[in-house]
Amino acid sequence: MFDYQTIFSFLKKNIKKKDVVILLILVGLFFLMRLVNLTKWPIFSDEGIYIRWAKTAWKDASWRFISLTDGRQPLQTWATIPFLKLFPHNALLAGRLFSVLTGFTALSGMFCLLYYLWGKKAAYIGALLHIFIPYFLFYDRMALVDSAVNAGFIWILFFSLLLVKTRKLDVALMFGFVGGFASLAKSSMRIFLALSAMAPVLYLTDWKKRELLTTVKKTLNYFILLAIVIVISLLFYNVQRLSPFFHYVAMKNTTFVMTLDEFLTSPFAVFWRNIQLIPLYASWEAGWLIVPFSVFGLYRLVKNNRLLGMYMLLWFVIPFFGIAFMAKVLFPRYIIFYGSLFVITATYGLMELKKEKKTIYKRGYLFAILLVTMILLDMPMLFAPAKASFPEVDRGQYIEGATAVWGAQDLVQTLRTAANNEKEPVVVLAEGDFGLVADVLRVFVQDTDRIEIRGLWPLSEEDIFKAMHEVPERRVFVVFSHRDEFPSHWPIVLIKKYEKPGNQKALYLYEIKTDALSCDVLCKSEHI
Repeated sequence: MFDYQTIFSFLKKNIKKKDVVILLILVGLFFLMRLVNLTKWPIFSDEGIYIRWAKTAWKDASWRFISLTDGRQPLQTWATIPFLKLFPHNALLAGRLFSVLTGFTALSGMFCLLYYLWGKKAAYIGALLHIFIPYFLFYDRMALVDSAVNAGFIWILFFSLLLVKTRKLDVALMFGFVGGFASLAKSSMRIFLALSAMAPVLYLTDWKKRELLTTVKKTLNYFILLAIVIVISLLFYNVQRLSPFFHYVAMKNTTFVMTLDEFLTSPFAVFWRNIQLIPLYASWEAGWLIVPFSVFGLYRLVKNNRLLGMYMLLWFVIPFFGIAFMAKVLFPRYIIFYGSLFVITATYGLMELKKEKKTIYKRGYLFAILLVTMILLDMPMLFAPAKASFPEVDRGQYIEGATAVWGAQDLVQTLRTAANNEKEPVVVLAEGDFGLVADVLRVFVQDTDRIEIRGLWPLSEEDIFKAMHEVPERRVFVVFSHRDEFPSHWPIVLIKKYEKPGNQKALYLYEIKTDALSCDVLCKSEHI
């Protein structure tokens, strides 16, 4: 039963003035680390997709489920709309603020979880680790859904522990709402709800005491409540059936996850690759040093509280083998929840060091070294993106490759200036439409801008010569994000080139001109 007096009594008893100050410092640190230079990092092409969806859904209510056209759940689209209303002229900021919000939700969940398990000091230590771990810092600052996935993971884990202990209907109802919102973020959230079915392992204490009937009753009650959780979550999830595009979710899942038939045909098709990549990606993105603390903490947890340790171990192991066997496509952001498991177990490891008389004075040094290491890895993310430490796959995605669109905002400003000096809107032929540079450019184009973007994939020579016929009436620009060789007979003049770190890729802005063309080329263009 809800009783506000009980809540106030708990807060009064456990939260002192000193705690309020510490909490304010933690909150301040979180938002400082997330908001500083939030738009400095070059826009990732997937961000362009998600922000465009949110802008479309905001302007046209009939497209509120637009993300389902690509098999993506709509939570990010919906939650980004309020930020677009607050910052209508800075869509990139609005899109990334969604992840800042979900990151804070994750931090709140981590604090509650650690407070519930091991008390106030553990919550403070874990909160600091959560704020500075590079894994979360990066994805809490990108307009991607993975920060929300991490938040859902933490809260599902917390409520599974709460429900297995209390077996209360009100807890199950809240758990159901958490599971429902999480299921609208990404399909993988169902894995975490399924893992909650392992929670009755904590009842094995009664089994050891030969209280078989008690164990069975508790387990049965838990599963009844968990069934309620799943029903509520499914009610949320099935809201998507209001859209005729709902079936695309299942189709999209087969792009990333093996179907049962594929698995039975070739069960080890991706296993050996994934079993190497999972620990590499998780350790690298988490900052390496936290991993030995996590291993030590998990070891001590299993030793001191075997059942809780076993339950935490299951959350490590089951997703590991599930992903290793089934994931066709694997990026570090898909396993971001391992960062949370590292923080939880590393926190316990640091707490355990306090109990050792020989190491009590070392705990502060070790904790400081861990934080300093994280901060050193964090700084490039805030101030020097080109120097950020990433696995090769993420360095290609976010820094050096075609999907990292450096200079997009400046490029659009150049187009805006050109359009303001012309009677007719300028035309931009962009190399790639959905999920490529055209979507990225649309993030920065305002409703009042006289810029017409045409995404074309592939952008061919024929497209350029066709557009040449528009030049007498309006200026026509071409943006290349993938191509780096341009035939001399093309009627284009370089306006700007935006280099990327690594010097492997660049973003090019050209304008179509007819002045320098020979008669042969002009005649050729007439026949296209």
